[in-house]
Amino acid sequence: MRRLSDRLTPVLLDLDGAFEDQGALVEETLAAGGDQVAARDLGPALRLWSRPPALEALRDRLRQSAPAGPSLVFTGSGDFHHVSPLLIERAIEASWSGPVTVLHFDNHPDWVRFENGMHCGSWVGRAARLPGVAKVITVGVCSRDIAHPTSRSAHLDLVEDGRLELYAYRAPDGGSTVRVGRAAWPTVESQGEDAFIDFLSARIQTDAVYVTIDKDVLRHEDAATNWDQGRTSLAFLEAMLARILDEHRLIGADVVGDWTRPRYGGGLAAGLLKRAEAMLDQPWSPPRPALRQVNEGVNRRLLRMFVQTAA
Repeated sequence: MRRLSDRLTPVLLDLDGAFEDQGALVEETLAAGGDQVAARDLGPALRLWSRPPALEALRDRLRQSAPAGPSLVFTGSGDFHHVSPLLIERAIEASWSGPVTVLHFDNHPDWVRFENGMHCGSWVGRAARLPGVAKVITVGVCSRDIAHPTSRSAHLDLVEDGRLELYAYRAPDGGSTVRVGRAAWPTVESQGEDAFIDFLSARIQTDAVYVTIDKDVLRHEDAATNWDQGRTSLAFLEAMLARILDEHRLIGADVVGDWTRPRYGGGLAAGLLKRAEAMLDQPWSPPRPALRQVNEGVNRRLLRMFVQTAA
């Protein structure tokens, strides 16, 4: 039985110019009653990681310029995924009716610790601890970041408490499960995609869900991002979303993972540190322009899916 989801207003949060070459997405967003929020002045300080003042500046910008109700927010590069906790907070405030499961589709776990601010690889711990969040379920990881969670300072306490689950598409060692502490999570590959959709459905024990998608979860044929990418096909992602949205109440969503040329800020030292980190962690060569255009098609398909769910 299909659940009635909240009417989501699509929002293009412009932190990095990702939508300059996505005219059809902009048109569809506006036609669906959506809006654009200009925030490129905040982007360099927020990119990759940010300190509390930059996050508060974004919180203020959203309060002033973004629609107050439930939203579907496109945020540009995956370097801004740590914006998601702010968006989840807003969604809970706008739609509170009980505990919420955050469904996180990503090629990376984003579960490390980061002091005095938030990193695009650290935000899951913050999200899992938000009032109203029952747990975070991460799906699709192929990155080796999950091979040694202790050395990467992962939030293992959240795993032990049952507030964080992770289902890799493929385990780094090729096995059928990913083991973290006492948890042993089956992979998508070991179960098969159809069976995994049934399994994922059973793991969501709340009526309300919030969905956050980094397009780097997708295989190279389906997206072009600033990060290494996973093995999930767009068709499989859509199949998972269709099942979830049919059974649960969607209170909000966000999408990152566009490729954009980076500009780093937050001060001279911060800019240099970010640039050095990106050189170590991200691909050096940008994807071909023709491949980057694939992102707009993915964004438009997700826009239609989320907007039609609440229609």
